[in-house]
Order: sequence, then C-alpha cells, then structure tokens
Amino acid sequence: MRFTHKVAVVTGANSGIGRATAVRLLAEGAQVLAVDLRHDAPWPEPDRDRLSTLTLDVAAADAADVLTDTLRSRFGRVDVLANVAGILRIAPFLDVSRADWDRVLAVNLTAPFFLAQAVARMMVDTKTPGRVVNVSSVHAVVSEPGAAPYTATKGGLEAMTRTMASELAPHRITVNCVRPGPVRTGMSDPIYTPAVERALESRVPLGIAPPEWIAAAICYLASDEACYTTGAGLDVDGGYAMDGALPGLAYS
Repeated sequence: MRFTHKVAVVTGANSGIGRATAVRLLAEGAQVLAVDLRHDAPWPEPDRDRLSTLTLDVAAADAADVLTDTLRSRFGRVDVLANVAGILRIAPFLDVSRADWDRVLAVNLTAPFFLAQAVARMMVDTKTPGRVVNVSSVHAVVSEPGAAPYTATKGGLEAMTRTMASELAPHRITVNCVRPGPVRTGMSDPIYTPAVERALESRVPLGIAPPEWIAAAICYLASDEACYTTGAGLDVDGGYAMDGALPGLAYS
C-alpha cells in the first residue's frame, strides 16, 4: 500500500501499460485519475471507489488546463503523474507525412511536456514532493526502422526528463523515465505478427513482456522508495538494448 493517501494521474489509462499502471496504483491504495480518449474497459470492482476518469485528448491545446482544473476540483492536490499515453505511426522515413509527424510529436512529446509542467506547478504550489514518470522506449537508443517520428519523440522525452529533473529537484519533485522493450499492448498488437514475435523472442533475452511488468517499474519510480532517484532512465526491456548476441549463433 505504498500509495495510500496519494493522488496519481495516469495518461493512456484505458489499455496497455497505462491501464496496468492505473490498476497497480489502485491496488496499492492510490486515488487514481485515469486519463484517456475513451473509457470502455472495465475496472477492478474492489478499487473503483478510488477511481476517477477523465476523457481527454492529451494533445489538445487546453489539455493541461483541463487536467489541473479537474485535479483541483476533485482532489485539491496531486502526488504522481505517469505520462504513459503514446502513439505509433509506421512508415518508411522517405514516406513519413507531415500530418503523422505532427500528431506523433503532439501526443508523445508535447503533451508530456505541458502536462508535467502543469502538474509540477500544482506540486510546487502545494509543497508536495511529487513524482513524474515518463514512459520512453528501448527505441530511444536502439533504432526502429519505419518509426522515425516515434523514435524521435522517445529520445526527446528522455532528454526532457533530465532537464525537468534538474529544475524540479529543489522542490523535491523527482522526474524519471522507464524505457520498455517489446510489450504486448493494443498499440503493438497490429505489428506483432507471428514472424515479428518469433524474431523478438529470438532477439530479446527475456522475450516479450506483459504490460504489468512495465507498470511495476513505473510504480517503483512513482513511490517514496525512489525518493533519491531523479533524471534516470530505467531499462525494462528484457535485455534488448544490452544484448549483442547473434540469435542462434555463437563464436567458436
């Protein structure tokens, strides 16, 4: 029950890593504001009394104002922000459209910046030693052909995390990011064909993860146990980034 009496915001909370994070925070005692474009998946019944939902496009120009107005009216404070919402558009670099570039940056980079800014201002005003956790990707450091806008946003998110951490440390607000590897989610399902899954299982030492494994890392960084960690990127990628082995081969 690490989050008893804490108020946590989770974006992208309708599915995938966001849903798993919100469910775990609820299970550990938090009051959770679940933010997403839609809310059509059932929530665990025992924890619903501490759950609030907010239907919101995090990339909208007024999203940060809507979020903080909701937090003030419903809770009066905020302790945790988990920036999980993200989108992926697949196209060869030479074919990426301006519309797809703009949308991916708006959701994956601009939205986390301004939501974190708005939430941090609330934390400073209420003198709350808060936690911001951004969700990056192994593809911030390992290339993913066909996903240039996505990889650009994840690299930018990690650089932004470090700067935010430096500036907010005097207010006892920590900012960290989690760097997931391959995870089975609604976003990855369309591209995880049987051939892709076989390739990932052979390439990644610990294989493909369920979203709950990433949520565990997010909740650690969001907890008081991580009070002396800030500006960090935590690899939760099954060994993807560190492993240089040739699948099926060995030097003799």
